[in-house]
Amino acid sequence: MRNPAVRTRGLLKEYHIYDRPSERLKELFFKTGKHRVFRALGPLDIEVPAGETVGIIGENGAGKSTFLKLASGVIEPSSGTINVSGKVSSILELGTGFNSEFTGRENVFLNGALHGLSSAEVNRRMERIAGFADIGEFFDMPVKTYSSGMYMRLAFSLAVHVDADIVVIDEALSVGDGAYEKKCIDRIWDLKRNGITILFCSHSLYTVSTFCDRALWLREGRAQAIGNTKDVVSAYEDYLREKEPVGNPEVPVSNALTESRIAQVKDIRLSVNGMPVETSIHHSSDVEVSVDFEIFEETDVYAGFAVDRSDGLCCYADDMQRQGMKPFRGPGRETIAILFKNLPLLGGAYKFVIFLLDETGICVYDKKESDIVKVDTIEKEWGVCALSHEWKK
Repeated sequence: MRNPAVRTRGLLKEYHIYDRPSERLKELFFKTGKHRVFRALGPLDIEVPAGETVGIIGENGAGKSTFLKLASGVIEPSSGTINVSGKVSSILELGTGFNSEFTGRENVFLNGALHGLSSAEVNRRMERIAGFADIGEFFDMPVKTYSSGMYMRLAFSLAVHVDADIVVIDEALSVGDGAYEKKCIDRIWDLKRNGITILFCSHSLYTVSTFCDRALWLREGRAQAIGNTKDVVSAYEDYLREKEPVGNPEVPVSNALTESRIAQVKDIRLSVNGMPVETSIHHSSDVEVSVDFEIFEETDVYAGFAVDRSDGLCCYADDMQRQGMKPFRGPGRETIAILFKNLPLLGGAYKFVIFLLDETGICVYDKKESDIVKVDTIEKEWGVCALSHEWKK
C-alpha cells in the first residue's frame, strides 16, 4: 500500500450542548457541568493512500462534513489523531474565509498566502484563476457585490489552482450553469488523473460510484463500512431500502442537471411491434423506446435510461458508455432506440426516464420522462419482474 495521505487513530470530535447561554457561563465559573455531550464523529481509524479518491457517504448528521473539516484543519479533534501529509485545499462551504470588503483579486492573494503560496506564485496563477472563475470585471470588485454564483465560482477556481496534494470536496460540484458546471467536473477529473488525493462527500451515490476508488459509509459518526466503492454503496442502498422500503431516493442518477441547454431530449416514443403504445403494455412484449434529441454544441453526448415504477422505485438503469458504445457528436439532431425484448416487468405503472450525459456520466445535460404506462399480466402475479424458474420435487 502507498504511504497514507490521511491517517486517523481514535479520531473523535465532540461538542458540548447547552440548553441556555447562561449555562455556559455557569460551567466556566462554577464548574457545575451544565452541558450535554454530542458526539459528531468517532472514534474513527482509517487510512487513505496518496493518490486515492475516497467517497464519504451517509445520511444527514452522520459526520461526513465533520470528518472533512477535521481533514482540512478547520476544526480540531476532541481526542485521537489525524495526520495529513501534504498541502490541503478544501471546497467545503464555498467562499469560507473570503473577506467581503476585499476584491476577488485581493481575496486570491489572501487565500493563496494561507495555502503557503508566495506573492510571486499567486501572480503566476492569477490569470488562470481569473479565467477559470469567468466573472469578468467583478474579479476586481468587492466580494460583497457578488451574486452567490460569482462567489462560488471564485472560491472553486481558487481551490483547484493552488497545487494541493489533497483536495477535500463537500457537495460542491454544482457551482453554476451547465457549461461552467461541466468545466468544474472536468477539472476535478484532471486532479484525479494527476494523482491528487481526493476526499469527496456527496449524497449522489451515482456520482460516488462513478468517481471514487473507495467509499467510507458513516452512520451516527462511526464507520459502518469502508472498502470497494461498489460494495459499500450497495450496502448503503440496502440500508436505505430497509429504512424506507417504498421508493428509491438514491437511484443511479446524478443530481447535476444543467441549467443551460448543451443537449435536449425532444421526444420519447414507445412502440410494440411497430405500433405506438398509448396507455398499456402487455407483460413479455417486445417494447422499443425511441428517443429524439438535439445537441447544441460541438461536444460528445451519451444517452442513458432508467425504468422507474410509479412509486419511485428504480427497476433498472443503464447508459451507452457502460455498454462500450461511442458517443454522439454535436451539434445536430439525433435519434436512438432501446429495445426491451420480452419485457419482464409485472403488473403496475411505470415510466421510462431518458438522460443525456457527458463522458464522465456525472453531468446530466437533460432529463425527460415518458408518460406513465401500465403493464398488464394475464394472471395475478407478485413482485416487480418475472424471473425464469422451474419447480423440482
